[in-house]
Amino acid sequence: MIDNASAFRTKEQVLFDLSQAMGFSPVSLEANRLGRLSGEQFKQFIGRCLNPAGIAMLSAIAPFLLWIALTGMREHVSFVAAINIFIGQLMHLSEMAEKQGKIATLVTVVTVVAGLGFAAYNFMRFSPGMYVDLLAREVVAREGRVIAREEQTMRPNGRDPIEVYYFESKNNRYDVNHACYKALENGSTYLMYVLPRSGVLVSMEPKLTRADMPAAPTTSAVAPPAQVSI
Repeated sequence: MIDNASAFRTKEQVLFDLSQAMGFSPVSLEANRLGRLSGEQFKQFIGRCLNPAGIAMLSAIAPFLLWIALTGMREHVSFVAAINIFIGQLMHLSEMAEKQGKIATLVTVVTVVAGLGFAAYNFMRFSPGMYVDLLAREVVAREGRVIAREEQTMRPNGRDPIEVYYFESKNNRYDVNHACYKALENGSTYLMYVLPRSGVLVSMEPKLTRADMPAAPTTSAVAPPAQVSI
């Protein structure tokens, strides 16, 4: 591990540590070797993909629902009728300010703009490429030497720094968590299984060399066939 480089681990131990840190099973790894994303990996990543889009939609709609409901209660009209009234007020802010007051109008506009701004921020976090990757359930293998790196962003007032961990291989960067950072045998060669469009790392395993493979039996170790006399 990174924190204890002197401790020797076999490649099987490294693979186990990585599987625990990244959350993939032997079944998922076997599917990745065949170029496919497993069902459990789909469930693991679909939330990460769709959560920003869901938050964006909720942030954009919630302020409108709130003020439309309040408009309906104030005007004693149905929700559908309140929609037209509220939209009309937003289109004529000066009239809204005269009727409801400048402070109430300002609060309404600020909450709507803040909701739309937060929605835009979360929508930018949504990855269409990852969504297409998950629908296609395709995985590509990349081989290379992997270096675990850490970035720290110092914060004022003595607060703890913001730490970001990632793997680097052949000018490609893969963001990971602290557990993955510790699990990696730094500088070794790995097979990495990645979503092709978004470049998200879903699993990885140490590359086996000839020295890691079991030795084949030598010719001398095989007993010669017995000669049968006729």
